[in-house]
Amino acid sequence: MDLTQDVRDLIHAATKRLKGPSLRRFMADVVRKLGGGGQRRAQRELGWDRGTIRKGEHELRTGIDCLDGRSGNPRAGVDERLPTLKADIRNIVECWSQTDPRFR
Repeated sequence: MDLTQDVRDLIHAATKRLKGPSLRRFMADVVRKLGGGGQRRAQRELGWDRGTIRKGEHELRTGIDCLDGRSGNPRAGVDERLPTLKADIRNIVECWSQTDPRFR
């Protein structure tokens, strides 16, 4: 299977809409269509992680969804817990990030 730019764009659009097990299974399907050396080719040309591809192939083979690191973790992300964190960091380092007016 030849990966033209249109095919790559289509694959990237699909991966943006999928999450979790459905994304991994899609990745495994694409790798199977690529044939021999598909994992390395997908890693090189699509930027996918081979560990994720292997997990997706395992899910396809067994029919059982593997748990993610985030599943079952009720803790909110840092953006939700500390909504002003980025602005606070920017305020702290702002006085130190100015270039010397004489460029020394």
